[in-house]
Amino acid sequence: MSDITGDDDDGPVSGAGLYLTCPIRGGLRIKKHSADGLTPTEEARRIEAIQHLLGLGYPKDHILIEPVVVRLGNDGRNSMRADVAVTSIPVDQVKALAVDDRIKHCTVLVEVKRDNVTAKRAKKTQVEPLLAFGPVGCLAVYWDPVEKRVFWHDKNKDIHEGYLAALPRHGHKFGGVPRLTYQSLDDIDSLLGLFDRIEDALHIHGVPKQDRYQIVQQLVLAKLYDERSHEDRPDQPLDIQDPVVLGIYPSVARREFETLLSKVAGTYGATLHRPLPIELEASITNSALAAALTVLAPARIGHVSRSAMQDFFMRFARDIYKWDMAQYFTPTPLTEFIVELAHPRAMERVKDPAAGTADFLMAASERDYGSGKVQLFGADMSATAAQVAELNKILHDANVEIRIEDTLECIDGDFCTTRKNGVEDGKYHLLICNPPFGSRIVEKRPDVLAKFDLGHEWKLNERTGTWELTSKLRKGQEMGILFAEACVRQAYANGGRVAIIVPNGYLGNRRGIYVVFREWLLRHCEIAAVVSFPRFTFKTSGADVSASVVLMERRKQPLARSADAADYPIAVDLIERVGWLLGQKNNVLTYVVDLEDGTLLLDGNNEPQLDADFPASLARLRNSDAGDHFPWLAGAAVPGTDRGHSVPMSEILTDPLRCLDPKRYSAKARTIRAEIEKKPHFRLGDIVTFKPEMNAARIAKRLQSKTYRYVEINNVGPGQYAGVELRGWQLPSRAKHEADVGDLFVGGIWGSVQKWFLAGDDAPGLVVTNGFTRFTVNDSDKLLDVIAGLCSEAFAVQMRAMSRGSDGLAEVTEEDMAAVLLPKVSDKTARAAVQPFVDQLLSGQQSVKAAVEQMIHRKALPIPEVAPRPSHVNLV
Repeated sequence: MSDITGDDDDGPVSGAGLYLTCPIRGGLRIKKHSADGLTPTEEARRIEAIQHLLGLGYPKDHILIEPVVVRLGNDGRNSMRADVAVTSIPVDQVKALAVDDRIKHCTVLVEVKRDNVTAKRAKKTQVEPLLAFGPVGCLAVYWDPVEKRVFWHDKNKDIHEGYLAALPRHGHKFGGVPRLTYQSLDDIDSLLGLFDRIEDALHIHGVPKQDRYQIVQQLVLAKLYDERSHEDRPDQPLDIQDPVVLGIYPSVARREFETLLSKVAGTYGATLHRPLPIELEASITNSALAAALTVLAPARIGHVSRSAMQDFFMRFARDIYKWDMAQYFTPTPLTEFIVELAHPRAMERVKDPAAGTADFLMAASERDYGSGKVQLFGADMSATAAQVAELNKILHDANVEIRIEDTLECIDGDFCTTRKNGVEDGKYHLLICNPPFGSRIVEKRPDVLAKFDLGHEWKLNERTGTWELTSKLRKGQEMGILFAEACVRQAYANGGRVAIIVPNGYLGNRRGIYVVFREWLLRHCEIAAVVSFPRFTFKTSGADVSASVVLMERRKQPLARSADAADYPIAVDLIERVGWLLGQKNNVLTYVVDLEDGTLLLDGNNEPQLDADFPASLARLRNSDAGDHFPWLAGAAVPGTDRGHSVPMSEILTDPLRCLDPKRYSAKARTIRAEIEKKPHFRLGDIVTFKPEMNAARIAKRLQSKTYRYVEINNVGPGQYAGVELRGWQLPSRAKHEADVGDLFVGGIWGSVQKWFLAGDDAPGLVVTNGFTRFTVNDSDKLLDVIAGLCSEAFAVQMRAMSRGSDGLAEVTEEDMAAVLLPKVSDKTARAAVQPFVDQLLSGQQSVKAAVEQMIHRKALPIPEVAPRPSHVNLV
């Protein structure tokens, strides 16, 4: 590499957003991010430093890239370079000089690192030597994503270090270190990185771990207060300064900081449910505080991205309160998506009745409401949750009222409906909620259950087919169901809105408790949209189930029965990509990549784009028939977007179970069925006969000593199965099917619909577990068509869409399986190609392995017959 680069500039390159543009050298064939796709390269950091120099007025033609500062070793092979240098004369004149003479004209030397890992060593072994070789008055700068420091010599040649604000503007002499102002602060990328350094400094000064959390809270709140109170006077000195650089006595720095804490407590203390201490712990020595302030003072922390603030908040609050926040946390991209769907508007009252860390309210607070404002309220019965929500509010500078309140207990009055300035405090324009849900999270207090329709028993009137509320209390009710009723009841009648996350079991399960839940919702609300998320989306909060957000609008008066509802469109959408790896607790983010070379695609701000369906889904939902019906759902519809998918309410009402499960009405399943209907096809139920499981009496007649071949669901694949030989007394109670020749067994739950096999000539003695639906094809000519269909994803999609219940346990009933559509295989050549495989299945040989096993059993091969391992944990 030459000692001054840029002479061989290649100009702009293809792949906009993937490659860097340097303000000195133009387009570079260097990517902004390193191999991990997320960490900026050292070159990207160098460009940041150059842009800062230009911002201080240093001319482009006075900036060198990677100049040799001093030549060392034979032929200068070990030469020391700077990453960037500012010269006192134009670059062209510097290039004309001998290499050893160029350093004489450098006024600023910059060392850049891509991360902060080697900062201490780099300062000592690279930055200070650079400064030593520079001329009198030269300054050195160290630059990484966390630290940006200036170095200089005093008149005694001792080296001093200060913050970046000490670097003078072009044409100004270095006059020592000025006091920090709001406008001189450094923007940072990572709050976590900053406060890791603060914690390290406290650790080095002997502060016990348990005391570090409290001072971190005091530091972050004081820093935010200081920044926010100086934004309108950006050139005035801040209260928080670097005492080491400015030479302030540590005892004075402590006194000034505790004075600031008193102001902070006066501003923020009124909202915190636990008071903020205005004095430091005794373990925080004056020197420890000074070390922490040296790290904190130059950084601007109030304008980091929401995701960076949220990452910091999650760990910060967890450490302070020793509290597992995961169960109260909804991932940031998801909260923003749901808030955009719910579309809070200026002057509206918005509440989260199970606020947890108040993430929905933080997202709502950051929307643009024009010249108006939105009123935000959060409630949680946990005092710790409320305190953490208050901290979240302060970090985001959000105007939110957080209450310690048991929403379910006070739903009928008391604190929930107190009046303020003549406004009924218990009613809201929008309720948005991710409640605690699950079959084990149950409300059992009779006095609470009595306040809810869904806390009572309901009975089905067999004569009218209508569900009727009774006066009998349930022994318990899932809290998620009660929170849904609470949200609807706290919404203003005739237009109040609810956006609530519920497990998909609530929307499709056939049990009466869930049918009543859906009946109640349809009586009291119009459902605007149901949007599903993949399984494990909420795994960080301990919920492995798949869930959906239901958006609805409260009716002016509830209906006597859902069947009386007028027809209207309901938007249905299925999210597949959420922007992080599902099934992991640490929320590893995923980003959009260029399929040609795997590099990350960057947005207009040169940042990675989250690989999520949320923007496209939002556009589809707004541009849907439901968006036309519900103006608040349409919001700011995007012209030219594909029309979103909607289903009519009348279709929901044709189902006696009032299923609202979005996968049942998904565009994907509908499109597949429509494609099949264009060609010769049949309903599965029209050509097969379903067979029931064996009853207890027949099971009891099994011969205890007889040997059976038992098939578990885990030992079945597409068209294949493996049996284990068991005697009658060894068969488990779930062995519910005895196979006949020609029986087809198909997985009857969501997670096993692609598991199927045909019982052929080997059927006698074959016993199969429950979890399968068994049927025979009435017309042998149609067997090929059915088997071809069973092998297809088109069949699997329909089956999964039809399943009712929770995730892997969602069942496909015989009635729903009968409605599956399959195409006829009409082409004779195609039928001839498939027929040999069907014949093989009929003979009991689903694969080469099965054929060999049969021959071994008949002694037709010279291979010993060995019983399979009883368990996969056995070594041999």
